[in-house]
Amino acid sequence: MGDTESNAAPIVRTMATPCRHLRTTGMYVYDGGESDETRDDYDHSGCWCLQTMKNFGPDDDRVGGRECRDESRTCYEPL
Repeated sequence: MGDTESNAAPIVRTMATPCRHLRTTGMYVYDGGESDETRDDYDHSGCWCLQTMKNFGPDDDRVGGRECRDESRTCYEPL
């Protein structure tokens, strides 16, 4: 059998804070309200990196709500 998941995004098992350079359209849509809940639907919003202003980071990996919580990325900077 071939490896069908080789192009899949890495699974990040840690719940680190998002990288300080991550931006998403969800940041401008939701008002934050009174709740401290994390908005999981940010992952479905358009995301970009402030360092590259594109949908990939300085390490040429994909930018996203889960991907940018990976502390092993060379460009990751916690909030």
